[in-house]
Amino acid sequence: MSNYIETTKELAAYLSATTPLIVIHTEERGRAQGALTEAARELNIDIDFYTECDQFVELRKGERAQDVGGEPLSFIEETLKKKTHCVFALGDVRFLDADNSFSRRTANIVRLAAERKSTLVIVTADFVWQPLAKLGMHITLELPTQKEREKTIRFYINRNKVKNFGDELISKAATMLSGYTSMQLKTILNYSGKLEGGFSYDRLCEIAMRKDKIFGAVPSITRIRVGDVHVAGLEGVREWLRSKQKIFFAPREELDRKHISSPKGVLLAGVPGCGKSLSARLIAKEWQLPLYRFDIGALFDKYVGESERNMRLALEYVDSVSPCVLWIDEIEKELSSSGDNDTAKRMLGAFLYWLQEYRGRVFLIATANDISLMPPELFRKGRLSEIFFVDLPEESERKSAIELYLGLCLDGKFTESEVAELARISEGFSYADIEAAVKSVAEREYTQNVKEGFDALKSAFTSAVSILSAQSEKIAKARKWGEESAVPASGKRR
Repeated sequence: MSNYIETTKELAAYLSATTPLIVIHTEERGRAQGALTEAARELNIDIDFYTECDQFVELRKGERAQDVGGEPLSFIEETLKKKTHCVFALGDVRFLDADNSFSRRTANIVRLAAERKSTLVIVTADFVWQPLAKLGMHITLELPTQKEREKTIRFYINRNKVKNFGDELISKAATMLSGYTSMQLKTILNYSGKLEGGFSYDRLCEIAMRKDKIFGAVPSITRIRVGDVHVAGLEGVREWLRSKQKIFFAPREELDRKHISSPKGVLLAGVPGCGKSLSARLIAKEWQLPLYRFDIGALFDKYVGESERNMRLALEYVDSVSPCVLWIDEIEKELSSSGDNDTAKRMLGAFLYWLQEYRGRVFLIATANDISLMPPELFRKGRLSEIFFVDLPEESERKSAIELYLGLCLDGKFTESEVAELARISEGFSYADIEAAVKSVAEREYTQNVKEGFDALKSAFTSAVSILSAQSEKIAKARKWGEESAVPASGKRR
């Protein structure tokens, strides 16, 4: 059942019970007005709905009831002194979130409504002053649910006779368009249909990726432009992601019915330079999701309580731009609780609680180079869907990486035997080492306007210092942890 239907039923029940105050918390005044109209017709009662533009409108009949010159409280007060069993709704309200003359006067009107067996409905997205809020009941009208978004999309494609847009694409599109109001959703559908190429799923994905333009920004969350992504190896991670994609985009109702949890994210730990950070771009590209980098260190503030507030605002922002991929690079530095730093511990606790309980469409990619600095609480079941160990590439993986970078930087002008030799002599190299060696030759070709041969490329590989040579003890320690505590990112054990 949709939240809109539940809200309408709950609203009708409260109106039938002559509740003196009903507060509808919502960002969509139009949908709240629609729910009030349905309740009025179901109960066969008059509800006078106030907005600054239209003044009072009687919802059941759809007729303008009264022009009060922007003074709704005076009109309501005078009417209640003369009549009983009235229902008024305020669609435009201000100053009700604090103790002031307006909120106190509203509270007095609610008490008068209780005496006169009448109801005052307040539609607002803000908090309500607590002494006023305690006088009535509260309803939350949420943004359109998955089913409601599917219904809106289906209505659009049927009305516009859109072809090749079946139920599976409708479901995925509805997931991509979560977080939008009903009005925004309809605008996006109409707008996408007017663009060159017409209405399509890819077009909707492009628009959905612009949520950061709608919801503003917070300093700790940065939108990352994905662009072209070239990743070699990591077949184990790729296969796992392919198996989870359908579940991530599945309707929440279906997952709940089967008691299946949507994948929350992965931790990629291991050797630096082996593709951990590129994996965030890879999944964003393949799943057609926006990518955001979360800099937790930027949340800390010198004033008491501000760091925790910044964390809350950042997580609320992430929720508003979902579905998305959230990337935390070198998470061991971001989340390491600094000794007796109580603020850092509270920040860690807030983040871990969110990670444990959050049920939205955010896929976390966390990368780590030094696993010894990681807070052990992060590894608790339910917080991450999988933990992968990213090791140095084997010879076949190095060969694939060399072929990739030769094609990108040197037009792939080397023979298979030459590539095989480079793969052999690059033992102990990370993907970053291989990229750097190939690009050093490509840069020399470009700056000196010469064509380098295989000997120059081989020389670049043999003269490079591999990460295994530079950090052998550290890598051995990391490998030991990976064998005991993680799944190999390559898809196979060494």
